[in-house]
Amino acid sequence: MAENQIVTNPLPTASNQIIPPQVNVILIPGIPTPFGLRKADEPIAQSIFVTQEYQLPTIKDFQPKLILDCGGNIGCAAVYFANKYPTAQIYSVEPEKDNFKLLKFNTAFYDNIHPIKSALWGKETFIRVEDRGFGIAGFMTFETTTDDPNAFKTTTVGKLLTESGFDEIDLLKIDIEGAEKEVFSAPDVDEWLPKVKVLTIELHDRMKRGCSYELFRVVSKYKWFFAFSGENLIFIRENLIP
Repeated sequence: MAENQIVTNPLPTASNQIIPPQVNVILIPGIPTPFGLRKADEPIAQSIFVTQEYQLPTIKDFQPKLILDCGGNIGCAAVYFANKYPTAQIYSVEPEKDNFKLLKFNTAFYDNIHPIKSALWGKETFIRVEDRGFGIAGFMTFETTTDDPNAFKTTTVGKLLTESGFDEIDLLKIDIEGAEKEVFSAPDVDEWLPKVKVLTIELHDRMKRGCSYELFRVVSKYKWFFAFSGENLIFIRENLIP
């Protein structure tokens, strides 16, 4: 296998018994803790741990205290951030039940990662998770009623910030399969966005129209340094760039 590929030999079978048999528990080069993933998760792990899509441009004195990982999936980004920024508190939000089980397993080795089974939305309400054919990394969320048997409560950026106890969000990572439209069109967006130092986001207009419009409508009110990394757009406060 090429050196830039992610998978090492799976760990012994005994290590796999606490999670489903289709999950391989492996060691990723540069990551000191075991990591569980399915075959379909390998491209995501490759993009984060090897391609390093969340590698940021040079930022002056960047030692994040609070990272919000919204769209936590199986914990790749959270574990990457925890190893890169070991003093940061990381809140990782994921709504889909099987992904969340792996997220909990993969982050259990890190006291500074806090898994939250919820979905980021523009307000506190109830949503359901649906598979619209985009794969295990592409589950979408839709607002629903409280009597829906599959309903559960959402969270918001503002609520996560308040509950964290911090005043600012050093790094806000958003990959939420179209729900960014609701997040950036929410009435409170101008309350929390000025408190974000770095925003990295993947847009999903192919899944829900209007995502890009709502994002750029709001971020254009503030001054940012702008960059691309893989599928992610990166916005950094201008005063943080050397």
